[in-house]
Amino acid sequence: MNHKRIVIKLGTSTLTGGERCLDRQRMLEIVRAIYQLREMGHQVVLVSSGAQALGREVLSFPKLPPLMSSKQLLASVGQSKLMEVWENLFAIYKIHIGQLLLTRADLEDRERYLNARDTLLALLEYQVLPVINENDAVAVSEIKVGDNDNLAALTALLCDADQVILLTDQKGLYTQDPRQHPEAELIRRVEKLDAGIFALAGGSGTQLGTGGMQTKLKAAQLTTSAGIELVIASGANPVQLPLLVAGQGEATFFSASQHPREAKKNWILEAARVQGRLNVDKGARRALQEQGSSLLPKGILSVSGDFLRGGSVEICDEEGRPFARGISRYSSEELTRIRGHHSQEIEELLHYTHGDVAVHRDELVLF
Repeated sequence: MNHKRIVIKLGTSTLTGGERCLDRQRMLEIVRAIYQLREMGHQVVLVSSGAQALGREVLSFPKLPPLMSSKQLLASVGQSKLMEVWENLFAIYKIHIGQLLLTRADLEDRERYLNARDTLLALLEYQVLPVINENDAVAVSEIKVGDNDNLAALTALLCDADQVILLTDQKGLYTQDPRQHPEAELIRRVEKLDAGIFALAGGSGTQLGTGGMQTKLKAAQLTTSAGIELVIASGANPVQLPLLVAGQGEATFFSASQHPREAKKNWILEAARVQGRLNVDKGARRALQEQGSSLLPKGILSVSGDFLRGGSVEICDEEGRPFARGISRYSSEELTRIRGHHSQEIEELLHYTHGDVAVHRDELVLF
């Protein structure tokens, strides 16, 4: 049997069954299915929504002002209770769980990204089931991942997963919105994500959750380009999880790319926060796009932003249109001094050198 590493994301609508309170019986069914997957030799990572919904439940559904602090209050109350519920349910099957709370800031910084990865892989190595959620109690909008579909996709990159399963209130992607068009047909497999597929996505299905079909397609775009299959399926029937892992069952399967990007390039493109911008001339753009070259200081026309060596930069053409992203070998101040100059002049201008290139081709991703 081909053993897989699987990231399973549970939306709030799946955990509540569309009601205001968590559906413990359904959660137990999910736990039983995960136990079966582990018994089959698969590794499972759980990305669980539900902290805010449980916070409301614990506080008897208070009326709160529509502020970020209200959401953080609910998450603060609900997060520990959510882990308590999961811990008690998984204990029935003698499965230990470990909590990992993340924000976008943990994924943007390369060192913190690698630390989170080490923790996640260590949990899996010792057969502890990781339960991941965004750290909503402290995260503000500037550092939030935003929705757990995207968090599940980034988690899959973090741990080199083979498959992501997004359990939601729909069976998958339909030819039309099934809530308005009963004749809509379920799309069983998507080989390529294009504009036509994105046009099929509507808004958020429930008021309790934060992600709609659009966020799921964005997650699919991220994972499939990295060589990871993504599945959108209904959470109403958790018993079909082993079928989904085997490529069967009622769901939409998004095929993994046959030419996946390397892990570091995935991080550069999807997780790292852009700190600056480099405008380059036509010759530099041509060398990057057509010849797979590194970016040399000679081709840089202008530098904007304030970043240190190792910062993530967007690379734009003469008109300011971005076409690549990469990791700068020099700070913004250093690049400003050496831009437009030949590589052999770097040491003379700076009195030291970090190499001949501004952005190396191994640390550069073309859009």
